[in-house]
Amino acid sequence: MPDNLRTQGAITQSARNSKRDELLLLISSLNPIITVETTEEERLEGLLRSIAVQLVVPLYTWSVTTGLAKLSGSTIYGTGKPEQALANIALIEDDAIFLLRDFARYCDNDRISRRLRDLADKFRTARRSIVIAAAAVELPPELTGDSVPFQLGLPDVNELAMCVNQVLTESSRDRRVLMTLDGPAIAQLAQNLVGLTKDDATRTLRRCLLARGVADAALLDAVLDAKRAALQVDGVLEPVRRDTTFLDVAGLKHLREWVDKRRSALTPEGQRFGLVPPKGVLITGVQGCGKSMAARAIAGEWGIELVRLDAGSLYDKYVGESEKRLHKALELAQKLAPVVMWIDEIEKAFASAGSSGDADAGLSQRLLATLLTWMQDHQSNVFLAATSNNISSLPPEMLRKGRFDEIFFVDLPDANVRAALFAIHLKKCGRDADSFDLQKLAAATDGFSGAEIEQAIASGLYTAFGQKQQLTTEILLAEVHNTQPLSVTRTEDIQAIRAWAKDRAVAAD
Repeated sequence: MPDNLRTQGAITQSARNSKRDELLLLISSLNPIITVETTEEERLEGLLRSIAVQLVVPLYTWSVTTGLAKLSGSTIYGTGKPEQALANIALIEDDAIFLLRDFARYCDNDRISRRLRDLADKFRTARRSIVIAAAAVELPPELTGDSVPFQLGLPDVNELAMCVNQVLTESSRDRRVLMTLDGPAIAQLAQNLVGLTKDDATRTLRRCLLARGVADAALLDAVLDAKRAALQVDGVLEPVRRDTTFLDVAGLKHLREWVDKRRSALTPEGQRFGLVPPKGVLITGVQGCGKSMAARAIAGEWGIELVRLDAGSLYDKYVGESEKRLHKALELAQKLAPVVMWIDEIEKAFASAGSSGDADAGLSQRLLATLLTWMQDHQSNVFLAATSNNISSLPPEMLRKGRFDEIFFVDLPDANVRAALFAIHLKKCGRDADSFDLQKLAAATDGFSGAEIEQAIASGLYTAFGQKQQLTTEILLAEVHNTQPLSVTRTEDIQAIRAWAKDRAVAAD
C-alpha cells in the first residue's frame, strides 16, 4: 500500500465507531426489538458482526430466501417462512443477536405479531435482540411498545475514508491506475463523497476512476460533480454549483461586511479563538432585487458547498412521510457540513403554520416545529440562508432572536447600484460596459429592480438584433421607457414591505 494511503487510513477507532457504539448500547440495554430503516444491509450487518464479537454472542441472520442461519454457518432447516423462523429463535436459549431482513412486512399477520410479542417478553431479561431491517419499517401498534428505532444514518467522512483507501488501493494494484494524490487530497476526496451511502460512494469513486484512468487532483472535482448528480435525484436537498460571489452582486454593503466578518468563524484559528460559527440569515425585501443571488453568493464567498432545500418537495400525501423527508434533508445537510443550505421563498412552505393548521391537518406546523428545533439546537457548520418576499406571512416564532443571526432587508437599488447593475449584466452578455452611458441609464431607471434592469438589457438585445445593429445606450433607454417597473404597479405592496422592515430588519445596503 502506498504511504499516503496508509497514513490516511489511520483513523481513530472512536471516531469510526460512533454508530456502532450507539447500537451496542441499545443491545446491551436489553431492548428486545430494534428497527432500522436502511438500504445498507451490508453496512448494518458489519456493525452487528463487530458487536457480536465484542459481546461474545452469535449473530443469526434471516431472509425469506435464505432462512435462519448462524453467521458463517449452515441454514437451520425449515426456517424459510417467518413464523417458522420465530419458532426456532424461541428454542435458542443462549444470548444472541438476530438480524431479520424485510421482516416488518410480515408483522401484520396476527400469529407472527403474537410470536414476536412473546419473544420480546422473554428477551427483556436476557441479552438477546431482534434487529428488523428494511428500507421502510412500520410495525403494527401492538409491537411499537416493544421496539426501539435505530438511525443508521449516512456514513461520516471517517467511514468513507476507509472506502476511499480500499478503492484506491485496489485500483492501483489491480488496474494499474496512476496515483498522484497525497494524504490531504485523499482526505478531501472522502469529504467530497459525504452525503452518499457507502455503496453509492464506492460506486461513484470507481466510476470516476475508470472514466479518468488516473487518481489526480481533477478526480476530486469529478467525484463532486457525480455526487451532485446523484443527490439531485432525491429531490429534497439539491446540490447547487457554487458559481456566484459578491462580485456578481451590486450593492448590499452591510450584508457583504457581515458575511466577510463571519468568515473567520469557519477557520480553525477562529474556532480556537472561541468564535461560534454563524447559524444563518433571513434576507427579505422587494422582489427582483437580488435576494436569492445574495444567498447563493455567501457560499461562494466562503468557498463552501451550497445546497438548496426544496421546501415544496417536502410535502407528501402519506402520513408521516413529510416529516421523514425533512429529517433526512437536515441530517444530510449536517453530513455535508460545512455547507450553506439555501431555502428560497421560505414563506411558501411555512406561511400556513401561523394559522390554526386546519388547512393541512397541522402538517405545516409539525414541519415548522422540526425546522425551528433544528435551527435552535444544531451545532454543525450548516449555515441557513433563507429568502422571503412576504416576511409578514411567516409565523412569529421563526423571526425571533436565536433562529436567525440577522434579518436583512434588500430595497430597490439607488442610482450608483443601478449603474453597477448595468455594468455587471452588460459584461455577462459580452458587451463593454465602458461604451455605454451608465449614469444616464441609471438615472432613467429610478424605481427599477435588478431583475427589471436585466430584462431591459435582454429586450434591448432582441431589438438590436432585429435592427441589425449593435446594442446602444439609446436602444436600452427606449426599452426602459416602455417598461412599467414593480415600484409603479405594486407601490402599496412595496411601501408595506418597507414599513415592516424599518424597525425590524437591518438594511442590506
